[in-house]
Amino acid sequence: MADTSQPTVFDYATSTQWRLAFNRVPKTTWFCTTANIPGVTLGEAQYPTPMSDMFIAGDKLTFDTLNITFIVDEELQNYRELWEWLTGIGSPVKHTQWSDVLSKGDGLTTTFSAIGTDDQLDSRTASVMQSGTSTESNLYSDSTLIVYNSKNIPKVEVKFKNMFPTSLSSLDYSQESTDVEYFKASASFRYLYYEFGTVT
Repeated sequence: MADTSQPTVFDYATSTQWRLAFNRVPKTTWFCTTANIPGVTLGEAQYPTPMSDMFIAGDKLTFDTLNITFIVDEELQNYRELWEWLTGIGSPVKHTQWSDVLSKGDGLTTTFSAIGTDDQLDSRTASVMQSGTSTESNLYSDSTLIVYNSKNIPKVEVKFKNMFPTSLSSLDYSQESTDVEYFKASASFRYLYYEFGTVT
């Protein structure tokens, strides 16, 4: 019987061997410079006793936000594709912004009636989004963080399900800079959950 107590991988993970692929905003993917695997917290309940209070495991997970930084191209194309997604959901000016962002979604275009067939909409996703329509699901998108090993071979993928942007940083112009400084923008996303997979 094999000894499973010993590690099989002895190389350390580095912070530079990765790639984040967005289904909906490909130009942001190309210029992305930082990203994170968000933390996760399991809730807890406190059970009072005459002595020390006891803690018992909760039943809900809270995922931290997915945060990225990307270099902005000189025509602001990658910045604008995120901006249009964000403002399209909020529709600050006119209702057609809502319909525009729906028409551009990669998202969960599968109808909910197709659950259980060969579609890409898993049952957990469907149970959360059943109150909406398949059209509204285009507001969301998936992304994948691919982690490479020391030989630049993809080994791990982190799949984010049903994500949407919640913030996009400002771009601060100035005539006072003496050196050329290229803009970097940051964005944050919420999502339903993420899961790990092995690249084969």
